[in-house]
Amino acid sequence: MYNSRSYRTKRRRIQNELLALESSCSNDDDNNVDDDDLVLNYNSITNDQNRHDCSCMVENNSKSVSIEDLSVGFDNLDHTQYVISNNEGASISGLNKIHEDDVHFNHKKNVKHAIGKWAVDFNVPQNAVNALLDVLKNKAGLDFLPKDCRTLLHNKSTKILNLRTMSSTAEYYHFGLGNGIKRCASIFSLDDKVKIAIGIDGLPLSKCSSSQFWPILAYIQPHHKYVFPVGVYHGYEKPKDSNEFLQDLISEIVELTENGITIANLKIQIQIQVICCDAPAKSFIMRIKGHSGFSSCTRCVHEGEYCNNRICFPYIDNGSASRTHDDYVCMKDEEHHISSTISCISLIPGIDIISLFSMDYMHLVCLGAMRKLINLWIKGPLNIRLPSWKIKLISTSLCSLKINITNDFSRKPRSLDEINRWKATELRQFLLYTGIVVLKNVLSKECYQHFLALNIAMRILLGSDLSQYLNFAKQLLEYFVKTFQVLYGKQFVSHNIHGLLHLTDDYIQNGPLDSCSAFPFENYMKSLKSMLRKHEKPLQQVIKRYEEQCEIGNWKFENEQKINFNSNKPNCYVITHRGEIVRIVEMLNSSIIGHKFNVKEDLYDIPIKSSKLDIYIVKNLSNDLVQFSITDVKQKLLIFDFENKQIVVPILHHN
Repeated sequence: MYNSRSYRTKRRRIQNELLALESSCSNDDDNNVDDDDLVLNYNSITNDQNRHDCSCMVENNSKSVSIEDLSVGFDNLDHTQYVISNNEGASISGLNKIHEDDVHFNHKKNVKHAIGKWAVDFNVPQNAVNALLDVLKNKAGLDFLPKDCRTLLHNKSTKILNLRTMSSTAEYYHFGLGNGIKRCASIFSLDDKVKIAIGIDGLPLSKCSSSQFWPILAYIQPHHKYVFPVGVYHGYEKPKDSNEFLQDLISEIVELTENGITIANLKIQIQIQVICCDAPAKSFIMRIKGHSGFSSCTRCVHEGEYCNNRICFPYIDNGSASRTHDDYVCMKDEEHHISSTISCISLIPGIDIISLFSMDYMHLVCLGAMRKLINLWIKGPLNIRLPSWKIKLISTSLCSLKINITNDFSRKPRSLDEINRWKATELRQFLLYTGIVVLKNVLSKECYQHFLALNIAMRILLGSDLSQYLNFAKQLLEYFVKTFQVLYGKQFVSHNIHGLLHLTDDYIQNGPLDSCSAFPFENYMKSLKSMLRKHEKPLQQVIKRYEEQCEIGNWKFENEQKINFNSNKPNCYVITHRGEIVRIVEMLNSSIIGHKFNVKEDLYDIPIKSSKLDIYIVKNLSNDLVQFSITDVKQKLLIFDFENKQIVVPILHHN
């Protein structure tokens, strides 16, 4: 007897028997069967508490087929009789019932998955999910649901293995780079060679304690939306030894770099393309001096100098000699290193550790240079500080532009009074979009042109179609650094201001700077922190939440070229490949209908005409409708209504 067999096992065996019956009955040469005499009784398998299995034997010889009636516990079960009037009757009737059972089973499976995905996507606490399951199971009649959400989410044993103890209060868990790549392979297709971007930084977990994570994150370029954890350290201070912290990562990278990884019979080569860190994390990982020390630049041997109680890096006309990988490995510049050993990252085959670490414009430009400029305007020395009425004017102008900000931006402009709370995305928005509008005719001509140099250089380095202006961007950044010390003072040429000189090298190495920035990793930090539900055992909580995400499959592929404009203000302005500025009034399946601006003027013409960057003052919106194909659209635009002018600026970033 097979009473212990599962319901699905029984269905599969019955299906196989029906197929065998159909095959044997259709063989007229070897079998002679009177179809009218075939009557097959089956147990109804609807009572979960009284399920019993059957066995069946089909004897096939040259003259006849005999089928034993296999039934158990007939007195306690309902019976369904299938009368087979022809060879196809038995198989069709039986298979129909199996199909109905499969539909019912798939429905149950889909309901379970939907509840599990909801719990994972919205980070619902376990006790809340359990309460919901109790209601659905006992009140709504969904008795197939489990009692505990741990069953629903496929949670494994509560004991977590492979935690590496690094001190009495610090632990590290390695999720695995290869595991993350395999998870990505289930979302989107991979080439036979993939490039990996890695981000490393500290993450404070509480304002009332020093509890902190140091996550190692990664994504496969160019899919920056799919960041995954490679390893996470938790302790009450940063790791004491960077090589000990990185040992699992480097061991795995060396293995993957040399041997690749096989996924679905396809061998994939792995290349570490870039590591993104802020200056303190970079100095910790590379075991070199921090940004406030002499000889701290990671790209050149500029020593810096001490001026007005701070270390500064004044502009040098002929520049400084570049650092090389061999110089780092041999520790040629002893003043650059703070340890007797170099970083274990240098063990990765085929890498150049100098270019491997990006300058990261999120920290260098947005949180560094742009914030420094604004702080100098607000509270710098008296000779460079703006009067308070100008600060208020800039703040008022910024707030007036809120209505013009599209859904591509997660935050609206804020007053300069809150500059200390501005996020990196807000500083980027000011640098690339709103700043050129609100600062015009407020800053002096020299200061405005100085700001424009940084704005234009960054638009070139962040654009995907402006590589022909790369040398011009390099010249603009050199002008910006050189003029900065003239306008604001040599003592304010900090590590970040000096680092602008090396940004174009990152473009040459990695392409547009968004491909080597910390923005994707910074966004994932919020997700990492949201996995915590209490202060106790934060690392274990992250491990469990990530396991749930992997089991439930909360990733779905998003089209990178998704249309993000419509007919509603302010998301209705686009520029075509022919340079036409259009306001959309209606969208069809594959085309757009709208009004075209008849007049375009340059917003500025020094140091370059703004039209080269598709930045215009537009006038005279036509009353005539024009129709374009969606493929004619080049970029979405921001349009600012400011001082009786309409200024359009192409959008480089999307949420």
